Amino acid sequence: MPLGLLGCDGGSPQPNASVQPTAAAPQAVPAAPQPGLAAPAAPTQEVAAESVDEMPPIRLEPEVIDFGIVPPSVSKEGVVKLVNTGTKELEILTVQPSCKCTTLEDMSGKKIPAGGSIELRAVMKAQSAPGKKGADIKVLIDGYSQVVPIQLKQEVSLPIRVSPSYLNVVKGMPTTGRTVIESIDKQPFTICAVGGKKPNLVGFDSEKDAPRSQYLLDWDFERDFAPGEAKRYWIIETDRADCPLVDIFVRHESTVLIPRGIAPTEYRHTFGRQEQGSTYDFVLELTKMAAGESIVAAASSSSAARVELIETKLEGDVMRVFLRVVPNADVLGVTWIPFMVYSSTGRQVEQAVWGQYVPKGHTGCYGR
Repeated sequence: MPLGLLGCDGGSPQPNASVQPTAAAPQAVPAAPQPGLAAPAAPTQEVAAESVDEMPPIRLEPEVIDFGIVPPSVSKEGVVKLVNTGTKELEILTVQPSCKCTTLEDMSGKKIPAGGSIELRAVMKAQSAPGKKGADIKVLIDGYSQVVPIQLKQEVSLPIRVSPSYLNVVKGMPTTGRTVIESIDKQPFTICAVGGKKPNLVGFDSEKDAPRSQYLLDWDFERDFAPGEAKRYWIIETDRADCPLVDIFVRHESTVLIPRGIAPTEYRHTFGRQEQGSTYDFVLELTKMAAGESIVAAASSSSAARVELIETKLEGDVMRVFLRVVPNADVLGVTWIPFMVYSSTGRQVEQAVWGQYVPKGHTGCYGR
């Protein structure tokens, strides 16, 4: 089976800020995802001593590259025009993105005539987890010490959007709240279940009311999650063929994995909806591998499926680990599959992959 997204799925970066440790959480927990721009990257090329300490005479059209709503893990290209509003030709020394998610063409040495313009093209890869994402690009112009900042932004979303895209229930935060669940295309749909249970929808009676394009979900962490059984993602099941599963990240002391040593670039791994017995191939990307260290094995702790190591490829400082999910023939319904990968030095990485198995040819809601 080819690698990639199936239906409504993707894999997930985690917020990297922290909250204060508590007795229940001896390790720092990443802060909830926040909209905004990534920290600027300092240009690597030295600015000439005679550079003036001011902004170059450049106008950006548009002022912000807005990629809009982007599916998880999809790359989109944006273009911004750099207009020279001054009376002299300007030369670009270097262009640097603040995030590895952004790739650029080499603009070094290109000149912008007085009154003229040049186009800069940027490709930004969406994170795998729903939510807002920002980055920026720094353009250094010869003769000027201040850089021209170009802002980029996007919202990563499945065809059904959840807002907010996470439950922040770490110690000290409210354990109840409401979440908006809506279709981006405004088409009505049915919420079949949330966390395997009948959803608590505000102002909606599934026995009397017709399907809507937007719902308000009332949630209570203590009511909706059994003690010690909270998973990293709370799964919403729908009748949408293009989005049968929607996930909400549960930010709680028991669900946040603190990487020690080897670090995954993504935490969200899902095979979406699969027909019963189907295998699924996916990639786990790892960083902070030691020189000469390799991944030698994978194993699942689930009785529902096994996770097999197919191969590994080292690309720069990222180890790409190709894995395969092989479910038991009788497995049906939403399935959570914890697994470990092991390195040649004895280190290990804990992850999980999840999705839903349905009978062959099944469409619409599936309860199990």
